[in-house]
Amino acid sequence: MDAIGVDIGGSGVRVGLVDTTTGTLRSPPQRRPHETGAPAEGIIDGLRRLLTAFPEDAPLGVGFPGVVRGSRVETAPNMRSTWPFTDMSEALGREVHLLNDADAAAAAEHALGASQGCEGTVLMVTIGTGLGTSLHRNGVLVPNLELGLLPHPTRGGVIEAHASGRARREEGLDLPTWAARFQEALDLYEQWMSPDLIVLGGGITESWEAWNGLLTTHAPRRRARFGADAGLIGAAVAASQARGS
Repeated sequence: MDAIGVDIGGSGVRVGLVDTTTGTLRSPPQRRPHETGAPAEGIIDGLRRLLTAFPEDAPLGVGFPGVVRGSRVETAPNMRSTWPFTDMSEALGREVHLLNDADAAAAAEHALGASQGCEGTVLMVTIGTGLGTSLHRNGVLVPNLELGLLPHPTRGGVIEAHASGRARREEGLDLPTWAARFQEALDLYEQWMSPDLIVLGGGITESWEAWNGLLTTHAPRRRARFGADAGLIGAAVAASQARGS
């Protein structure tokens, strides 16, 4: 079964057609860049244009970097303030299965990737513009777990402001320095969630071997199978499951 996956991020939108039985992209994702502060209306208009190249009757899943309920965006901490209360089904004129972006990535890994078949508590952390977190407990998703937005106990501000990929880029941190900050985040997450498995995803996992060895966790760690495509693939998988396909 094919479904459309959309990944809305701080710097762009990516859309792809996914074989939801394997997690395979039918072709390279189409991408439309935008500024982090771009208004919601312009980004949605660009998404509509991208979707014209995809089947109208295919299930459509969208991963968004914020808290979502049903098809409505409630918060957008790394996006412009025009996003809250946007209903994506209404905005796109079709049924949309909307997920938090980290939950979308975790959906891909849980269904077909690094945490497939895992019981207990599985924590996924996506490293990008922010620091997304997602939790499955015995296969059931706990949605909208925004641990990266909780206060950092020693540095001030929120956790993701110090340990995200954006923090690394903006502050020019080398990998060991960034890994030490990310370690602080992992220590807090393990203290709070007591996971049985930790899955790490995001574009930075392309250099997994360079920094994974700098980390220490009680729970075993796994690299996300789908890397930077996990959110897009997971959104499509979740939409297909929601339709019962």
